[in-house]
Amino acid sequence: MSEKRHKSESANLAISQSKKAPPNLGKNLDRFFQSLDEVLLDITALEVNTMVVDSISGDKFSAWETYRSIYPISPDYLEEEGIHESLRDRYLDLRINLEQEYSLLLTNPNSDFFDPKFLNNPSAGFPKTPTRLPNPIHPKNHEDIFKAQRLLTNCRFLRCLRKMAEVKTGLDCRNQKLLSNPENQLDRGIITDTIYAQTIIQLDGDVINRYSQDLFHHPQREVLLELHRDGVMASEKQWRGLLEFIIGLLQVTLQRGSSQ
Repeated sequence: MSEKRHKSESANLAISQSKKAPPNLGKNLDRFFQSLDEVLLDITALEVNTMVVDSISGDKFSAWETYRSIYPISPDYLEEEGIHESLRDRYLDLRINLEQEYSLLLTNPNSDFFDPKFLNNPSAGFPKTPTRLPNPIHPKNHEDIFKAQRLLTNCRFLRCLRKMAEVKTGLDCRNQKLLSNPENQLDRGIITDTIYAQTIIQLDGDVINRYSQDLFHHPQREVLLELHRDGVMASEKQWRGLLEFIIGLLQVTLQRGSSQ
């Protein structure tokens, strides 16, 4: 009888030990929530854009290739590459936005890329002033490649780069069609690669709707508006689910902390 009780107590002890949380669980959760800092800032607002494109590419997003494709853009580069004149300003806007995103990292004291010497001149001024971005195409030394690869690990920069990749893909398709048309004349009634409708929903309840003037002259105006409404509803549902998930994680962490 005593032997059976001893085995039972040993089994119960093993079960209770298996139910205990791993010793590093708390540290891992803390690191996880620290990594969510920038994400939490982004999910305080939902942005839904509706645009029409000439075609949809099946290529997967590559941060390195996107960075290399946008970095060399300049007025001279666009001229050499034969980019259609009607699109050059939009290509250049992509490159300027990329420079501005990097400048924000350089002048943010909380950023790993913070450099005090840029505080006196926070605006990049590209292309009138030399670029501050690390060169991924013709690096001066291995340090440039290291800086570029390190930059692509920044969550904020990556999210902006992903959006730029989508815009550039649309511009590339538009450019090919304009150049392949002998008379450089496309249907002006249907403008592609342009955001026709935008809705921003903020956590405090503010809702901002923006509509391009081109939308009101678009032959498929009602279809676009309906697609945008459906997109907003689906995105809002997913956004709320994400917020509930984050709040749930925070509650679990707080309960764990109070029980210790």
